[in-house]
Amino acid sequence: MADAYDLVPYPSVPYAQAHADRLAVMAILHGLSPAPVERCRVLELGCGEGGHLIPMAFSLPQSEFVGVDRAADAIAAGQTLCGELGLGNIALRALDLEKFPPDLGQFDYIITHGLYAWAPPAVQDKILAISKAHLAPRGVAYVSYNALPGGHVRLMLREMMRFHLRGVEAPAERIGQAQVLLQWLAAAQREGNPYGEMLKTEARRALERRGQFLYHDELTEVYAPVYFHDFMEHAARHGLQYLAEASLTELQPREFPQQVLDKLEELASDPVLRGQYLDFLRCRKFRQTLLCHQEAELDPAWKPDRITRLWAASAAEAAPAEGAAGAEEFRTPQGAAMSTAHPVARAALRSLVEVWPCSLSFAELLDRVRQRSGLPSRAEDAGALAEILYWSAAAGLVELHAHPPRCAARAGELPVASPLVRLQLRQGLEVSTLRHTTVKMEGALERELLLLMDGTRDRTALLAALSAFAESMDPQSRPRVGAESLEHALAKLARLVLLLA
Repeated sequence: MADAYDLVPYPSVPYAQAHADRLAVMAILHGLSPAPVERCRVLELGCGEGGHLIPMAFSLPQSEFVGVDRAADAIAAGQTLCGELGLGNIALRALDLEKFPPDLGQFDYIITHGLYAWAPPAVQDKILAISKAHLAPRGVAYVSYNALPGGHVRLMLREMMRFHLRGVEAPAERIGQAQVLLQWLAAAQREGNPYGEMLKTEARRALERRGQFLYHDELTEVYAPVYFHDFMEHAARHGLQYLAEASLTELQPREFPQQVLDKLEELASDPVLRGQYLDFLRCRKFRQTLLCHQEAELDPAWKPDRITRLWAASAAEAAPAEGAAGAEEFRTPQGAAMSTAHPVARAALRSLVEVWPCSLSFAELLDRVRQRSGLPSRAEDAGALAEILYWSAAAGLVELHAHPPRCAARAGELPVASPLVRLQLRQGLEVSTLRHTTVKMEGALERELLLLMDGTRDRTALLAALSAFAESMDPQSRPRVGAESLEHALAKLARLVLLLA
């Protein structure tokens, strides 16, 4: 395994759903009192180059991070980046999970992303054993894994590719030949054939992913997706219980007829059983399951006061909606949408839209809602706002935070881009945002602007440096640089959550 990951490095990127902040939010919503994100200990098993841990360590300087991985080259690359950033709160270690040192202490959050389904049974067992032994009493463990029944489709395509590649050993050739087969399979299908549509969809999904993902995920020796109930039985044998999924949207199904939702509601007292039937309905392929100690007392019932402890943010845009008078539609870039004429809901969402990418505490948002709606203040306003935020988050329209990211809503006099982003741009086009996502910077001028924004240049200096850079470009593709285009670029970079406050 180590040789394979050193030979073909696995892309290491941040995952917002596995950030300590997200884990804390889900714990709070389900009645647990997790450690504060700004002062916690985080462990990642299978951390690769640290693409997930390093951005967290950079943004949470008072917290401590430990990452382990068998791939020595990946660990060395991550250690180099940590050194360049001057991070003293993170340690990346090359070691085998089966030799995990018992003296590393307890962690408030333990993350295992994309490892469980690709590990042999002994390593799967070790993942959960470590999660139990090293999880703090109020801690949360995140384990993502490929799930059944949806995983059967991926298994089928994987078996086709492995058959096609018998005798092919060189990594680049394996990737290339697998992609040729996928293209051939997708192009061969006729419209209206259920099998063909399914095969084409899955083949195109695989083709959209990087070759390194294909090599390690589809073509590897071990790939064992599991049913949710089987995974939870395994976790229970290690003294761990189900807390929730990492995404609130996955816990609140809305896409089914009412009689189906009623049947699911009958299973509410057994969240694992309910989750398994929901997987059957959705043909789920992937899960991001949160675990905690079996001794922890959970209360998954809806409690408005838990929302009041959080911050909210929304990347939605507002537009007039058809239907009820005064209704507005709010839609995110990812496609989540909601139409409402409710004055509190409209005021809340408009307030969040205005401050994006920044967040508002519940108290700040409640004040803005009261000012904006023009309605008299009532004791029940807080409860109404809490419910609106919960269901908006469940619909994917609002993000909830236990510790909001430190980012700038607009560029200041001396704009500063994240030092991590400036280092990443020297290695490629993909960078980590301050909201723990990734974005590809394909525009040469925007990349140069980010590199220039180290906090020492005002707009005049930035404009002069950008103009000189543009002069060095091919006249045929040279962009126009001026004060207006600079402001437009700065606003775009702020909205992409790349500027420090």
